[in-house]
Amino acid sequence: MLSGMMARGRAWLSRIQSRRKRGHGRRQDAAVRRNGTLCEIVGADAGETFARRVGYLRKLDPLVFEEMVLDAFQCKGWIVERNSHYTGDGGLDGKVYRDNHWIGIQCKRYKGAIQSAHVDLFARDLHKFGLSEGYFVHTGRTPAGTRHRQGNVIILSGRELMEFLL
Repeated sequence: MLSGMMARGRAWLSRIQSRRKRGHGRRQDAAVRRNGTLCEIVGADAGETFARRVGYLRKLDPLVFEEMVLDAFQCKGWIVERNSHYTGDGGLDGKVYRDNHWIGIQCKRYKGAIQSAHVDLFARDLHKFGLSEGYFVHTGRTPAGTRHRQGNVIILSGRELMEFLL
């Protein structure tokens, strides 16, 4: 119970600190608007709708995509801790708290297939930050040999990602 309260406090403080930074607040607001646009994208059938939505995500500012993902975790009831600054490539994009432990988040916009080296680097970053697991969220294709879960990394992409964001 106490750890959950502390997690909520950390998440609240991180939200306040990130909103104070002009770039963060602007991107968080943009993420809300872009999520609305994503919901409005419709094609002739389910396949075309999915393809258009993924294409839209791939064109977003990477930091807005990151904020969209963190917002989606928050909407699902997870406690979200945002970074005080954007990391670019490398590091964690944020953390979520669930089942009494923190879980790392890494967001990538890909046009092609994901690179296993990026997943491996994320797994090392998790270990470096003392986290036991993490979500690797991406807009690219996941090669057939890559599983949904690689060790302590859960890969969230494709239709699962779209359902998660919407």
